Amino acid sequence: MRLALIGLGAINRAVAAGMAGQAEMVALTRSGAEAPGVMAVSDLSALRVFAPDLVVEAAGHGAARAYLPGLLAAGIDVLMASVGVLADPETEAAFRAAPAHGAQLTIPAGAIGGLDLLAALPKDSLRAVRYTGVKPPAAWAGSPAADGRDLSALDGPVTLFEGTARQAALRFPNNANVAATLALAGAGFDRTEARLVADPDAAGNGHAYDVISDTAEMTFSVRARPSDTPGTSATTAMSLLRAIRNRDAAWVV
Repeated sequence: MRLALIGLGAINRAVAAGMAGQAEMVALTRSGAEAPGVMAVSDLSALRVFAPDLVVEAAGHGAARAYLPGLLAAGIDVLMASVGVLADPETEAAFRAAPAHGAQLTIPAGAIGGLDLLAALPKDSLRAVRYTGVKPPAAWAGSPAADGRDLSALDGPVTLFEGTARQAALRFPNNANVAATLALAGAGFDRTEARLVADPDAAGNGHAYDVISDTAEMTFSVRARPSDTPGTSATTAMSLLRAIRNRDAAWVV
């Protein structure tokens, strides 16, 4: 397998380590980051010359918006971590118009689980989808939540945001990809409720959601340790690795 990584932050470094010896890999990175067994390239043309079987994006909304529609239009499959970029209607339209020659955009579960059941439920049966994300204060550094507020001084949980998944993903691009993923799997960006919380006692990144539908009711909750990047769960890279390996697996569960 030939993998092209966009970004070499905590997520794609873990992907590279997990695929070592199993794939040829290049990485498009502007930061000078390196990973063992991965050849760094500095522009998209070099990535295309590599002729990857799959592009794995984990570089943020700006990179996803700039690179992925063109790669899909060129017939290259894409696995995308920065799901929240699709909360912008124009960007979502560009992505939906892009795939050509059978190219596929895969949206992994990332830091959350239970998406197989949520996605299987008929959309018109969904009555409510409510998501809550709880992270330690350090995970919110650099976000609008930190504007004019000393998050390090919190002595208890504080709700930073309540609204729709679309609003959450647009306002907190580094912290609401799970809300966006749930929206795409279920009721959509405007019918999925999101609540974001900073908790100084949080031992990791917590994600929970409730679903009420005519077919079933479900509750899912997970608390994952952070990756090297405080706002990103370590399980996100594991989810990407599973999606990559499933492409060649004889049995897929």
